[in-house]
Amino acid sequence: MKFSLNSLFEPAICLMSRRSYPQKFVLLSGVFLLPLSLALYLLLSEVQGQITFAQKELRGLQYLDILQQFNRAAIQYTYSPPVNELASSWNSLIKADQNAPAYLETKRTFRALEQEWEYWRQSQNNPPFVALQPSIDKLRQQVGDRSNLILDPDLDSYYLMDVVLLTLPAIETNLAQIQEIISQKQLQKNLTPWQRAQLLTKRDNLTELNQVLRKNFRVAFENNPSAMLQTSLSQPLSDLSDSLQTLTQSLAILLNEDTGVDFEQVTQQITLSLQTHAQLWNQTESALSTLLTLRIQGFQQRQWVLSLFVLLTLAIAVYLYIGFYRSVMLTIASLRAASERMVTGDQSQPLRLNTQDEMSEVVLAFNTIFDALRQAEAKFRGIVENAVVGIYQTTLDGKFLIANPRLSQLYGYDSSQQLLDQITDIKHQLYIHGDRRLEFIQLIEKEEQVSSFESQVYRQDGSTLWITESARAVRNEQGQLIGFEGTVIDISQKKRDELEIARLTEQLQGENLRMGAELAVTRRLQQMLMPSEKELSSVVGLDISGFMEPAEEVGGDYYDIQQINGKTRISIGDVTGHGLESNLVMIMAQTAVRTLIENGEMDTTRLLNAVNRTMYDNTRRMGSYKNMTLVLLEYEAGLLHLSGQHEEVILVRHNGTIEQIDTFELGFPLGLESDISEFVGKTTLQLHTGDLAVLYTDGITEAMNPDRQQYGLERMQEVLVAHRHQSAEQIRRAVITDLRDWIHTQKIFDDITLLVLKQQ
Repeated sequence: MKFSLNSLFEPAICLMSRRSYPQKFVLLSGVFLLPLSLALYLLLSEVQGQITFAQKELRGLQYLDILQQFNRAAIQYTYSPPVNELASSWNSLIKADQNAPAYLETKRTFRALEQEWEYWRQSQNNPPFVALQPSIDKLRQQVGDRSNLILDPDLDSYYLMDVVLLTLPAIETNLAQIQEIISQKQLQKNLTPWQRAQLLTKRDNLTELNQVLRKNFRVAFENNPSAMLQTSLSQPLSDLSDSLQTLTQSLAILLNEDTGVDFEQVTQQITLSLQTHAQLWNQTESALSTLLTLRIQGFQQRQWVLSLFVLLTLAIAVYLYIGFYRSVMLTIASLRAASERMVTGDQSQPLRLNTQDEMSEVVLAFNTIFDALRQAEAKFRGIVENAVVGIYQTTLDGKFLIANPRLSQLYGYDSSQQLLDQITDIKHQLYIHGDRRLEFIQLIEKEEQVSSFESQVYRQDGSTLWITESARAVRNEQGQLIGFEGTVIDISQKKRDELEIARLTEQLQGENLRMGAELAVTRRLQQMLMPSEKELSSVVGLDISGFMEPAEEVGGDYYDIQQINGKTRISIGDVTGHGLESNLVMIMAQTAVRTLIENGEMDTTRLLNAVNRTMYDNTRRMGSYKNMTLVLLEYEAGLLHLSGQHEEVILVRHNGTIEQIDTFELGFPLGLESDISEFVGKTTLQLHTGDLAVLYTDGITEAMNPDRQQYGLERMQEVLVAHRHQSAEQIRRAVITDLRDWIHTQKIFDDITLLVLKQQ
């Protein structure tokens, strides 16, 4: 059944032809008004959604303002306790949470803060800022997430939201923590290595946050059309930035042990920074409130304007519809009157229509048909003559009847006529392989047309080119095949490209095979570097089992065991990232550790510092900034001596009690600083019969299931306690089996390493 345009519109024609003009207008109006009404509803809903969105932001900002006042009072209480101000700000926060809209969902988070507050009021064993800061941060994040503050659509307010939610609170937290360390320093007279590391970290944090603060404000200023933000916030921003810069300079002097420093001056600088921070936060919050209020007013004005515009447009449309209907009815009346006169034989007056629409062109249309056809033929000839593809018509026996100039150019002839005169047998004169012409004819006879039929043909000068043809059959009135007509395109360059692609593909496959073989060798080398079962079982007093699986072909985790002079040295490390580069750094570290131990280096501070210096120099030479955590254990007669920073060491006592040994203060990540000797510490653990010591990398605790939930340390501890009476090998298998069940079909994102030590 052939498709017909009339058949497509036949239902519409039938419907409209059986309706009067008033009914037609009502029907068409309804069809147009339905989508228009829907579009108007969606548009107004979108504007209302923007208003609701901004109102949520404004409510969230009001809540954050009260929360910030309480946080500021908690910090001030730490150093100059205004009890009434702290209690008053807490009562204000309670009222704000009671009046908070339900969509903020602050009840659970606020309850946790309330519990921390009651505990602090009863014990007061820590400054309120230290005790309450984690819960305050969670509540701030909750309000920011649920009130759309992190999703603001405008760049100026978006970056100010980022400042209010993240940057300024982070600066305030760092200032308070620095003040806490300085107060401890004034009591202790000397900075401990841990305090120096903390001050160094906080100083770097302030420097980075100061840069982020200025960048965010710069972007907000640049994208604020009214320049209101720059006018109101430039000075407080400059005050805080200058204060932070002065403070970081003083901290740099403080960290230099050979230079004295006035601690009272540093404390004053911190106090000044907190004051300028409060001024900037208050003015930024006020500016944000102004922006959101103006935005809400703008959306409301847009609603009114849009509604008025739509009503006015509908009124004009109704007016024009009525005018159009009356115009059509007047034309119909004129046609009816003229037809009645013609029926009665009155031809004294010609048909005249008082209109300038299509009705007046009916008579003129017949007079222009011939001109239109002639112009159409001329246009068609121009299209054929100027086409960018070859166009032809041939007989069945292989002679050209029609050839446009582009076709003659493709085949190397000076004109279309020269092509028609010289080629009389297409099969033998044009096609390099004559059987392609036969295949061409057979395909058209079967399918009536052919598309993208590729062949190699001769040009007049004897050179060759590749072409693709699309053609159809030409038949006479009796249905007999008499010839073909179609188009030709030169695809010689395409063929050359295909050959080049094939060559490059073959070359790439060879490279892939070579790289695969090299990675296999590297993976095998990594496996060979792992301790053998014989080495693990030879340790007297310990039952040891280890496991390592890289996230890719090779990884950056490792563990090792060496026995020197009756002592057993155990090491476990984790290079940042995974893959070939991390594997290279791992091998470098393992080689350095084994070499130093084999050469009698027993001092863990010197050993770790030497390994760190080797990694620091080599990674900089490689142009890499990889670093790693590394912990060294020395075992002898039930005693474990630990040095170096890594994940926590888990002790599972024979009675099921769990102890977590934090290694944060026992070392420093290798490869970040050239000298880490002052950060290296040491601790000793006593193992009794049946006790477990478990070492691992974060590839286990951070492994995710298909729901993007982490495996976690608590789950691993549950498995360890449940299987603590079994051998180290059985315990290791139980943990890895439980981990694989947790991961299920999820991809492994990091290397997995586990080492189980059980005291015999």
